[in-house]
Order: sequence, then structure tokens, then C-alpha cells
Amino acid sequence: MTPARVAVVAVWALTLVGVVLIDVSVPDPHTLSWLALALPLAIVAGIVAQLAVAEQRGFVLRLAATASGSFVLVCVAALVAALS
Repeated sequence: MTPARVAVVAVWALTLVGVVLIDVSVPDPHTLSWLALALPLAIVAGIVAQLAVAEQRGFVLRLAATASGSFVLVCVAALVAALS
């Protein structure tokens, strides 16, 4: 696996850990607010990770994959928080 793809998966893993921690530790009235903050932080982490890789070819595609995967993870966590 290339370092660029490792960076994408690493951001997804970081997002997953973040949303699970938010769902578990934040009180119910504030969970969705914290999840709304988790997505922009994941996108910034994705930008930093892709810039750290310093691979020009496919940058936009990898950044889109990072943001899309993080978006799906945050949406699932928000759905879980809303239904519980």
C-alpha cells in the first residue's frame, strides 16, 4: 500500500476513534454539536496528511476519498446518537 493510501486510511481510523469517543463520553444533549465539529477537524487532518505525503498525482482524488469516508463515519455516528 502506498503512503498516500495509508494517509487516507489513517485519517479514517482517526475519525472513527474520534466519533466513538464522542458518542461514548459526551452527554446526550451535546453529542451532535461535537460531531458537527468532528467533520471539519477530520477534513483538516486529511489535508495535513496528504500534504505530508507530498505526492502530487491524485491529490484531489485522495482528499475527496478522505473527506467522503470521514463524512460517512460522522453521519453514522450522528444517526446512532440520534436514535439512542
